[in-house]
Amino acid sequence: MYRQFRKHITSCCLVLGMLGNLFAQTADSISQVVVFVGIDDKYAPKRSVLDVNEIEATKKSVISELRQDGYWLASFDSVRMDSDTLKVFGYQGRSFDDVEISIVDAEDMINNLTRFPKIKSNKISSPEQIESEIERLLDYLEMNGYPFATFFMDSSSMIDDKLWVQLRLDIGSKITYDSLVVNPAGLVKPVFLSKYLGLDFGENYDERDLAQVEDKIQHLPFLSLEKVSTSFQLKKARVEMDLIHRKVNYFDGILGLVPGQDGEGVEVTGELDLSISNLFQSGKKVEVNWKKLEPGAQQLHAAYLHPILLGSPLDFYFSLDQIRQDTIYSNRSLQFAFDYRPSRSVSMRMSYENLLGNELDDRSGASGDFDIDYYGLSIDWYKLDQLYNPKSGFQTQWSINIGKKSVTNTGTPIPESTQYRLRATLEYYKKISARSVLYLASKNGVIFNDYLYLNDLFRLGGLKTIRGFNELEFFASRYALINLEWRYYVDTNSYLVAFYDQSFLSYEILSGSFSDQPSGLGAGMQFNTDQGNFKILYGLGKRDGASFSFASSKIHFGYTAIF
Repeated sequence: MYRQFRKHITSCCLVLGMLGNLFAQTADSISQVVVFVGIDDKYAPKRSVLDVNEIEATKKSVISELRQDGYWLASFDSVRMDSDTLKVFGYQGRSFDDVEISIVDAEDMINNLTRFPKIKSNKISSPEQIESEIERLLDYLEMNGYPFATFFMDSSSMIDDKLWVQLRLDIGSKITYDSLVVNPAGLVKPVFLSKYLGLDFGENYDERDLAQVEDKIQHLPFLSLEKVSTSFQLKKARVEMDLIHRKVNYFDGILGLVPGQDGEGVEVTGELDLSISNLFQSGKKVEVNWKKLEPGAQQLHAAYLHPILLGSPLDFYFSLDQIRQDTIYSNRSLQFAFDYRPSRSVSMRMSYENLLGNELDDRSGASGDFDIDYYGLSIDWYKLDQLYNPKSGFQTQWSINIGKKSVTNTGTPIPESTQYRLRATLEYYKKISARSVLYLASKNGVIFNDYLYLNDLFRLGGLKTIRGFNELEFFASRYALINLEWRYYVDTNSYLVAFYDQSFLSYEILSGSFSDQPSGLGAGMQFNTDQGNFKILYGLGKRDGASFSFASSKIHFGYTAIF
């Protein structure tokens, strides 16, 4: 905010204080013969025809070149008209290879500041480097509560063939954060937002905090930033933000009744989706998803996100997942995680997960009873034009989980073992015309262990992975998946799409092995409105031993009401 003004003051002080004032030229704009006197020919032309503006530009160029060569005290000090020639008298002086700069009368002030940077005097070889050093010192002061600090030229002297430059520091008033005003009121609590943005009340003002506001608010899906401004009064900084509420909460569901598995009674089937963000106006989020698309098989996912845990930069995440596959197996997963963003484009997650597998009535022996404690680390790195619905850029995610596995209820004892689960995803967006976007994704995963069961494995298939197949139709301990899409946007967030999915998957478990190369091909559309998101895709699936067939095609349909 203050960098350009600050740099202007610094430059003026150096030029006026150390090198002296340049002479004032007459307002005569007529070109005339000009001779530079007292300056080596290599720096100034001996005789030129110049107008007044060219004279000033030539003087600045000559002085700049002299300073770069070590003639720190060079200056132009007088001008005289001699017949039809204008003589400009300069002082070149001697060159200095050794320059020292210091701050005078500021020892007590500097001692009160933590880790005040030292001046790198041994690296000074030009006035530009003095400016660079001053900028570095002012950056430190700006980041520690002194945004109005400035340096002034105090004096310069020659001692023992060394040029000494003394600077004087005007530190200005110390500024701390006083309050955060959010418009409109009631959208989000200022206390939460100030901690999330690092604008803690009473803490030192830091210009970097305000520079990162827009990037940080992008990670709050329920908000977008319209304007941010800062005012100063009585050594306090008051930050005011104009925000816009974005609809991201959604609820969707469908229920049905089907005959029971034994032909008696009825069973409830269907799907329910609920996601609520910014609970209690404090950024908290709750998600619940329940699916029971056929009798005997159901899934439950519930998650809670608590941002800025106890005022720290960590977000706390908890999830519960339960999946039952007919009478074959039932899995339960509990996960606890902490999220951290070390920079604007990188986020990290450290997690603990307990995965409990239960074999129900799997006569094939493919499923098993086991207990795994996974410890994991994941990294998300992205460079996108916009965080939601991007049209250019890339995003990559890497995760590794290492766990201790115990297998129970087996006829043959199986020793405790270490199980590895690795996943990697790369997504790339390329805008190829005003309305067309190419999307390419590579998704990969592998699980390593000598004692794998069916309910250990990844699940793939359906709308988010391999389109043209049922949801979670495939099992895999190793998979590589390529998604290719061409999107034609009819407005900002709505588009028509043609896609092709190709996968390579396999598994090796105690009871046998399997491999396949299923692929999906199709088209569809996605429309976003103020009331909700609508998506419909038509896909054809192909796998080893079978070709694309309209008879086995799938329609992937989804509508989510948002509020």
